[in-house]
Amino acid sequence: MLTIIISLLAINLLIIAHEFGHFLLAKFYGVKIDEFSIGFPPRLFKIKKGEVLYSINAIPFGAFVKLSEDLPPTDKRNFLSKPASQKAIIFLGGVLMNIIIAFIVFVLMFSFGFPKVWLPTNYSYLISEGATILKYPLPQAILQTGHFMYYVLVQSLIGLKIAFIKIFTHLDVSDLVGPVGLFALTSKGFQYSTTYGFYIVGLISYALAIFNLLPIPVVDGGQLLFLVIEKLRKKPVARKTEEMITNVVFALLILLAILVTIKDVRFFYFH
Repeated sequence: MLTIIISLLAINLLIIAHEFGHFLLAKFYGVKIDEFSIGFPPRLFKIKKGEVLYSINAIPFGAFVKLSEDLPPTDKRNFLSKPASQKAIIFLGGVLMNIIIAFIVFVLMFSFGFPKVWLPTNYSYLISEGATILKYPLPQAILQTGHFMYYVLVQSLIGLKIAFIKIFTHLDVSDLVGPVGLFALTSKGFQYSTTYGFYIVGLISYALAIFNLLPIPVVDGGQLLFLVIEKLRKKPVARKTEEMITNVVFALLILLAILVTIKDVRFFYFH
């Protein structure tokens, strides 16, 4: 039961941290923020500090930040009135937060002792053949973390390419992991050991960053794609067009999430 609670908290904190990254950069650029919420409605608790409404909701998973878009177009606090470069940085805030968390986890592991057996079998950068526990001084631990994260990025992109080919050709979701799968992996990680649990959390945080960079309209990478199109066209995509594309993709992702969840439940709990 304890590992289940820790796993839920860990994954939830990664999502909250992601949204907090957007929140911080929006604040930095002077965007009016209507609400920062933990969980999803119905609302259980709220408090207003300045212009921002902070709330805790009944569905205790995830978080969201609501940036003001209802101010006059000339108002500098209106998110829509901000330059494309500032919008892009705000969109990247969540990704950067997840990357920072993953980076800290991996640096600590390489500094205090990283069991070699936990690393992918084909990852061998600067690793002694006889070493079983990898432990480096801080500067080298940082370098090793950089190499490891680059390796994970490359392998993740290769894996995503294969996964999407399988989806579009055979409707095969076997290579994807959804929320249920992430929770199961985290729970099993903490059951094995606390250190291994945090290693899994680091990997999940990095995976969330990579996924959110994909050019899919529902996630941050999709918002960046619309900004690129805006730059190329010299004018923004029509609001209704953007909403229509986002809603269609969101519906498809919900369908995909259902298929992945069914697969994860069968694999992790009835396998």
